Amino acid sequence: MTPALQGAVIGLIAGVGFWLITWTWARRRFTLMERLAPYLRDQPRTSRLLQERTSSPFPALTRLAGPLMADATALLEKLGSTSSTVARRLRQAGRRTSVDQFRVGQLGWSAVGTGLGLLLALAGVARGTNPAAALAVVAVFAVSGAILRDYELSWAARARQSAIVTELPDFAEMTALAVAAGESPLAALERVARISSGAALSVEIADVVAQTRTGVSLPVALSSLADNSASTELARFADSIVVATDRGTPLAEVLRLQARDIRENSRQRLMEVGGTKEIAMMVPVVFLILPVTVVFALFPGLAVLEVGL
Repeated sequence: MTPALQGAVIGLIAGVGFWLITWTWARRRFTLMERLAPYLRDQPRTSRLLQERTSSPFPALTRLAGPLMADATALLEKLGSTSSTVARRLRQAGRRTSVDQFRVGQLGWSAVGTGLGLLLALAGVARGTNPAAALAVVAVFAVSGAILRDYELSWAARARQSAIVTELPDFAEMTALAVAAGESPLAALERVARISSGAALSVEIADVVAQTRTGVSLPVALSSLADNSASTELARFADSIVVATDRGTPLAEVLRLQARDIRENSRQRLMEVGGTKEIAMMVPVVFLILPVTVVFALFPGLAVLEVGL
């Protein structure tokens, strides 16, 4: 690298740094309306005991880095998924973390990717790689870290929803058995959730029961479960209980029929997946098993020919 190019790179980095400092300082200005808003805004009349509190081992550092973290999370929201979709996927994945905590973890993954990209970039520059390409590698690794964190959450949400759909037929049949024995729908759900502890669906039903204990009606809690779920089977299960409770239809028979339909749909979906995997199953047959079979079939003849020659 020539001295002129080194000076240009150093000047570019310094200019970008000064521009970031100026832009951040300009954004930190508070207007008169923002200063008066906390004193004029109506405060919510709720108990402070019910408010969510996030604890940090370094509260002073958290307050100092709060504005920068807010800007970073806003940038991640523009580049990736929104806060509403993240909150929905966190609920579907069964995680109790907040959206802000997820964004902090996403920034951590991005920082790890930046470190790995920086190591590769420094190694490449030491071997004569173009500095612009090295900076591009660092940027790609940083963005890839944040994207991988978002993809990991989506994968966890899909896996948990798939586990819920798998557990739903047995859960529906046990609930139908409890209702047929004379228990109310709420008592039946509570009993089945208690005896099936550890399952993903039991956690969701336990949350529904906990909401009813705090004063929420069972139809409202089940409707919230159906809205937050990504599986149509679980939504139909909740809606069937709500409709049976409102209209007085026999709930046990409805749940048994629904369990049978869910099993039939699962079998049909499995057949469809198996049909789509036929071509993928031919890859090891054509490229691995068939060549080995041909070699084993032709090798004795080739050996005899070589002996004869």
